[in-house]
Amino acid sequence: MIELKNVSFQYEQGSSKGKIENIDLTIHDGEVVLLCGESGCGKTTLTRLINGLIPHYYEGTLTGQTIVEGIDVKNVSLYALSGVVGSVFQNPRTQFFTVDTTSEIAFGCENLGIDAEEINSRMEKTVSALKIRDLLNRSLFALSGGEKQKIACASVSAMEPKIFVLDEPSSNLDIESIRELKNVLREWKAQGKTIVIAEHRLYYLMDIADRVLYMTDGHIKENLPIADFRKKTTDELQSLGLRALQSEDFSRMKGAVGATRQLYIRDFEAAYKNASGGRKQKQKVLDIPDLMIPQGSVVGVVGNNGVMWYKKS
Repeated sequence: MIELKNVSFQYEQGSSKGKIENIDLTIHDGEVVLLCGESGCGKTTLTRLINGLIPHYYEGTLTGQTIVEGIDVKNVSLYALSGVVGSVFQNPRTQFFTVDTTSEIAFGCENLGIDAEEINSRMEKTVSALKIRDLLNRSLFALSGGEKQKIACASVSAMEPKIFVLDEPSSNLDIESIRELKNVLREWKAQGKTIVIAEHRLYYLMDIADRVLYMTDGHIKENLPIADFRKKTTDELQSLGLRALQSEDFSRMKGAVGATRQLYIRDFEAAYKNASGGRKQKQKVLDIPDLMIPQGSVVGVVGNNGVMWYKKS
């Protein structure tokens, strides 16, 4: 269980952005809690209190108590807390310690001093549960954004914490990678883990989260069961500074072109030199047979991470 008792925090630099004030909150074992709100509302600060980054890494003025599994966070080291709370950050590269995937998954367990046989057992369970066997023995530098996020999740999962804290884990992911992240969260929920996730993208969590905390100016303004939160209209969500509860479908959009002047791209190809097996090969990344962009238009480029081909619609 997680308990925050009249907790307030102000970062040392004195900026009001990200501060929290007089937070009283209980998160029960096995609950999946979504933190949402506009940037700077305090949701990331709340995650840092739970995983101990506040006060052990981020300095500032802290009052009140944060109790995690009966432990007062300010009285224990980050090392001691890491076996209880696992963290997945917005950019997975910031939490990598090795250069290959297999070593990275094992690293956290090794750091906790777990014996080799138990580490192997945990890795096997993690790889099977998260369905990432095809990512073993790979260079971390050769992975897509979604694949890196999977390895970050796996390295934390292998440590078998009771609580997972995630801070905007979908921010750099494409649609397919978000589906895969959702499957990871479902697996953790099925295992009875407690999950606290701060997010701007809401749609993929609507059938996973149990409760939603809406934050603004460092306060929890709404504390709703997911069924009640899902009743909010698009207008209500926009008034709160939140995104829609459904993913966008661009496949049905038809844009009208009214400009008389256009930018044309025809028979365009681009490739990177890629070292593979001791040989330098060219890896094609763009192949555009025919593309027209109207003058003065705003054009969005969408697609999965690492997508290489352009197909004229």
